[in-house]
Amino acid sequence: MSFWRKDDPVIKAGKFPLVVTGGMFSAQRECWQSDHFYKFLVGGYGSGKTRWLGKRMIALSIYNAPYPCMVVSPTYKMAKRTIIPTIKDLLDGREIKYKYHSSDHYFTIHYDGHVGTLWVGSGNDPDSLKGSNLAAAGIDEPFLQKYDVLTQLSARVREPMANHSEICAAGTPEGIGGWGYDICEGELRESYDIGVFRAKTSENLALPAHYLDNLRNTYDKKMLEAYFDGEFVTISNLLVYYNFTDDNIIDLPDPGGELCIGLDFNVNPMAGVVFWKHGSRMHYIDEIEQPNSDTETWMQIAHERYPDRIKTAYPDPTGKKRQTSAQVGRTDFTIIQNTGVEVKARKQQGIRDRHNSVNKKLEDGTLTVSPKCKKLIRYFKSSAHDDIDDSMTHLLEGATYPVAFIYPLNKPQLNALEARK
Repeated sequence: MSFWRKDDPVIKAGKFPLVVTGGMFSAQRECWQSDHFYKFLVGGYGSGKTRWLGKRMIALSIYNAPYPCMVVSPTYKMAKRTIIPTIKDLLDGREIKYKYHSSDHYFTIHYDGHVGTLWVGSGNDPDSLKGSNLAAAGIDEPFLQKYDVLTQLSARVREPMANHSEICAAGTPEGIGGWGYDICEGELRESYDIGVFRAKTSENLALPAHYLDNLRNTYDKKMLEAYFDGEFVTISNLLVYYNFTDDNIIDLPDPGGELCIGLDFNVNPMAGVVFWKHGSRMHYIDEIEQPNSDTETWMQIAHERYPDRIKTAYPDPTGKKRQTSAQVGRTDFTIIQNTGVEVKARKQQGIRDRHNSVNKKLEDGTLTVSPKCKKLIRYFKSSAHDDIDDSMTHLLEGATYPVAFIYPLNKPQLNALEARK
């Protein structure tokens, strides 16, 4: 499949590098030329994974015409933001006649008398991928998807008349503990004819310098191994808050003035924290964990301990919904607001983003805990991904909702021109 250039791209250096002539970086080229049936390009953010996958799927669909190929994203919503516009951009750049049939989610690509068919699937429901024979398949961000997606595609790539059959994938590793690690480096690798190739973000010379700097400033060292170097990382025996150490436990003088709270809405226990913030510093000064309680009682206790000082709440975002235990017209948010406290909460908070925000602040030393918060300290030290203890989650969530709201991860984004690498 000699459809795309495979030599090194020609790039004009500068603050905003310009790709003069396209091509492939070394990891992309090695993966492309691999003879393995399963080809996995594992890379950091901005390493060119999606563009490589788009090129591969276009070439496979043309080379195997008229037999169809399929590329699968975690959801159709994600496909509309990643693989679909990438494929369109690649085809527009070569002035190839094509059409994307949005209602049925597939491309028809016309080239040199051939008409390739490329279906776009969603891995949200692996059973929906069942169907007729495929010549080849690709998976966008495979490690965000279920293992069943791979097994379903393995069963479908069976077209006997295909010129070249394979399953290729491109994505960022999501840590040890999932099927991605098992198939790329663990116990499943010997069960597959698989080639795994690493694409580091820094190897993409078409990226602007500010993108690399933003990545380094956004994520802690452990996450950079995954999101920058494309490595599957061991997170301190799968601890959620692996950057929490005794250095984060410190007795700071109360500066006076306004205080804030973080609160998780639950009945047993009703749990939350009191803290102050100043610039980049956030310091927990107290924890309140009440069994068989409610929002009104919790707020009363907090105000009694710190009269006239609590001004802002960063609670569980679901508190805007009407609660079955509340009086008609009342929600957890309105109960807080009726005590004179302003409520700040986003509609949604991604769990992984919240964990990453907290770990970054812990690593920087700008998120600290008073020795008085004994339960919170114990929970930070012992909460594990693979052994979830419900007794810990409510206080931890109450403590970490504010971090994600006040100090969110500003994920580096590439604009349309920067993404054309």
